[in-house]
Amino acid sequence: MHSATVQPILTSPFAFPRRTLIDSILNLLFPVACVVCRAQVLERRWGAACPDCWSRLEPLAPPFCPQCGEPAPAIEGLCGRCRKGEYAFDLARSALFFTDTLREMIHHLKYAERVSLARSLGDILKVCLEHEPFSGRVVVPVPLHRKRERERGFNQAELIAARLGRSLETRLLRRRKNTPSQTGLSRSERKRNLAGAFEVRGPVAGTVILVDDVYTTGSTVHEIARTLKRAGAQRVEVLTVARVSNDFYRAAETDISEAV
Repeated sequence: MHSATVQPILTSPFAFPRRTLIDSILNLLFPVACVVCRAQVLERRWGAACPDCWSRLEPLAPPFCPQCGEPAPAIEGLCGRCRKGEYAFDLARSALFFTDTLREMIHHLKYAERVSLARSLGDILKVCLEHEPFSGRVVVPVPLHRKRERERGFNQAELIAARLGRSLETRLLRRRKNTPSQTGLSRSERKRNLAGAFEVRGPVAGTVILVDDVYTTGSTVHEIARTLKRAGAQRVEVLTVARVSNDFYRAAETDISEAV
């Protein structure tokens, strides 16, 4: 229902030329199956998902809360949580709804090493960045704990953030606590779980754009925003690929936590 108003998010990063000879050769030698539907991916620029699955992604468009970006069928001014001052960040936006198709893509990026997906997801996110009122010039990816990053071999937020075309600070933040799984936790329990989990390792000032793959309850980015502001940041803006709506979160909380 939103695709007509934000169609550039899905089309401009994928305005690719016709398949090249090298694609044809690679397809014969090393065929790639779409991580979602298992159809063959004929153009390598699409990464590990096929054009049909990319086209099924759902852009997130207004109406939503002007501060936290929470989707709402009708909203005037801030949502209830933002009116109560529950979030330390100043702005949050997501490019896409967290649908089953996007969930499969993000899951394979993080747990099956399909890192080619980060390129296309980052390009989609860049369109969102350019169309929303972000003022920061410095991008900081949400860090993984060093143990988890060592096991995975990469930080998916860093791979996505590298496509945004702004100054990238990958060492400014450190996750000093290897927090236990957030599966099944309420919002307040998630906040307590993350308290003191991050630290700033250098000077920070002005506006920072915080980048992650999925916004679930906002607990992680809230804690990081608190940490950045205590260290000197005046404003923290949050940019994520996917947004889990409140209804989706309540309906499938455990599955979401395990997937993202």
